[in-house]
Amino acid sequence: MVRKLLVAALTLAVAAATVVFVNRPADAAAAAVSITATRASNGTTTLTYRATVLKAGTIREITMAIPPGSTGRVTSVNGTVSSASRTVLRWRPARTTKVAVGARLAIPLYGLRLPAGGPWTLALKTIGTTGATLTSGAGVLQPLRTYTASVAIRATNPIPAQRTNLTYQGTITRAGALTAVRMQLPTGATGAMTTINGTLTVAGGYATWRPKAPINAHLGARLAIPVNNVLLSRYGGVMTLAVSATTSTGVVLSSGSGTAAFIAPPAAMPAVAAGGFAGVPNGCPDQWPTTAAENANTGTADWVIPTAMNGQLAAYLTAVSATCDDTVDLRVSPGGTGSVGAPGSPVTVTAYRMGYYAGLGAREIWQQLNVPTTIQPPPTTGGTSSSGNPLRMTTAVNWTNTLSIPIDKNWVPGTYLIKVSDGTSATYAPLTVRDDTGTKHALLIQQATTTWEAYNSYGGVSFYSSLSGGSGRLSFDRPYGDGQGSGQYLSLEQGLVFWAESKGLDVTYWTDNDLDQFGGQLPQRAGTIFLPGHDEYFSLPMRAALSQAISKGVNVANLGANTSYRRITFTDSTRRTWDIDRYTDGYNSTTWRYLGDAYASQPLLGADYTCAVLGNDLTTGSGWMFSGLASGTKIPGFVAGEIDYVWPGLYKQPGLTTIASGTGICHTNGRPAPMQATAYTAPSGARVMNGSTFAYGCFLVQRCPSNWTVPAPSVASQQAVATIVANITEWVSRGDITVPSGTSAAKVRVAVPKHPLQTNAQP
Repeated sequence: MVRKLLVAALTLAVAAATVVFVNRPADAAAAAVSITATRASNGTTTLTYRATVLKAGTIREITMAIPPGSTGRVTSVNGTVSSASRTVLRWRPARTTKVAVGARLAIPLYGLRLPAGGPWTLALKTIGTTGATLTSGAGVLQPLRTYTASVAIRATNPIPAQRTNLTYQGTITRAGALTAVRMQLPTGATGAMTTINGTLTVAGGYATWRPKAPINAHLGARLAIPVNNVLLSRYGGVMTLAVSATTSTGVVLSSGSGTAAFIAPPAAMPAVAAGGFAGVPNGCPDQWPTTAAENANTGTADWVIPTAMNGQLAAYLTAVSATCDDTVDLRVSPGGTGSVGAPGSPVTVTAYRMGYYAGLGAREIWQQLNVPTTIQPPPTTGGTSSSGNPLRMTTAVNWTNTLSIPIDKNWVPGTYLIKVSDGTSATYAPLTVRDDTGTKHALLIQQATTTWEAYNSYGGVSFYSSLSGGSGRLSFDRPYGDGQGSGQYLSLEQGLVFWAESKGLDVTYWTDNDLDQFGGQLPQRAGTIFLPGHDEYFSLPMRAALSQAISKGVNVANLGANTSYRRITFTDSTRRTWDIDRYTDGYNSTTWRYLGDAYASQPLLGADYTCAVLGNDLTTGSGWMFSGLASGTKIPGFVAGEIDYVWPGLYKQPGLTTIASGTGICHTNGRPAPMQATAYTAPSGARVMNGSTFAYGCFLVQRCPSNWTVPAPSVASQQAVATIVANITEWVSRGDITVPSGTSAAKVRVAVPKHPLQTNAQP
């Protein structure tokens, strides 16, 4: 009868490697003591002590050392077990047991729970009924080998939207008869999947493999189950996928999860033809004044519209941009009451070129006094797409022309605000004048006209009016309802213009509409392009042109965030209206990323949109972006507007580095979110920097949107950001642009409304 003895947990009194019994060296060698361990199904360990008999006799007892700290309810076979000391067990046979010289003993001890550590040197001694030692010696017990599932998932072609063969690997951690392996598939995976040496069923996002017959899986065996012909979703990422192996009764033989990266490289873009430059028209110069020469002209502060003059007066131009020898029509609604077509108050129309001009911010270029106006009809909202969806486009295309403005040799290329005033109220209409002479400039600053229009709710609705009621087509044939008619120019973009011209940089300008039309010419127009604070809405030609320009060596500094995030299509060659798909999946289907991860902003620019924020502090670091600033300097409210960061599941350009980081509090949910400014060098040698916050431009003129936490940055913050922008300019241009340090931008005050923010979260 086998008697069970509880061996309590005891404190180790001797070192783990101590030999409990002292033996003669010859005996120890001849005894050939060995100790092996196996893991039982209940989690305990069975130790088996083996030794060779050196002297014949009848066994009275066998004493065996165990690792100090061992616990458990210990039993054996053909005898009883008791405790001789804290680290020694005594086994006595249940019946007379005679042994001859050379016999091999094997005594199992069941139910032990071993401590961590090892290996341990443990002694064995066999005593005969006469008291003689029949055998003695010591053996080494190696730590019990344990197994984890160690799941790994391998893919032959881990590219989203493509087909791949997956192999799920895992280790058996409990022996048994294997009858099924359940494998979690990548999110959205489809396809007529196949396997080998068994059957495969697919349901609920899992594939289950079953062998033709149960397989006797031993402990530590390595599984490798192929799942072939998997069509991955166009959305990838770093996915954690579960694997479990079971018996027919549901006993788990292995269970765990592994990660697999399904990362989409940048989407291929169509080639964009450069086209030729039109000849310089008669009366237009073939070379324009330098920025420094232009800004040496007398400026004026009269361009500013005081808030007291905000009113119903509204105006828009029939062109977003123009070049020398063009004519642009101005349409003015004088406001007030009266029948359509009745005379309104006459207005003065003045064109101001925006720049530095000794800190005044603009120069008067052209003016027309006492311009007659007529009462215009109300804008209309409506329209239906070819698929029957309501477009809800607001347009004032039914307004009549008030004045034609000739763009002649006096209109030096740049950004312009056309000020319309009746003496009581006033408004702006923005215009960008291009340099189409074919001159290549060091820097081109882009105006985010499509984004201005997306947020424009003048006369009806904008894209953001509501999820179900926002526009699916936007028109430039109406005034801007914000920025006193300037759109987002004054709130986010004028600062870059003011700063660049204060430094005398060789700078030129164009708009989103021009990138769509002339994008193939970008390498011929500039060595470096600045994208402004909020340049969210990109057509395919815009995105393709920017990608192609980078591949041809054009440097890009995105001094903003949430860039090239939503996908639009201009409706015709006039580019006066553009469509956006809000019908397939609401705000989600309007994004470039809805086409797949390959179309996200990160593969192109380095980081991707996170969320909208109202302003959090940035603390400077020690990298090149902050050269000239003390590390640890705080810039209050600089992480503002909207922010980007490097998504771990999206493509990262080789060599991509994070050059600045911070945290913003998301406007929609109040949760913290990371902001990361990035930089990389493309194979062409082009440098690409992603600024990841809206705040660069407005900090340069100490005038940010009123709903940000810091609407009026301090002089210290303005100077810090000016230093940062100078560092960015010199780095991204590969040293081709040197920024003078002597000129300091001044604060320019102009009324700016609060800046509207995104109302949806990242899909």
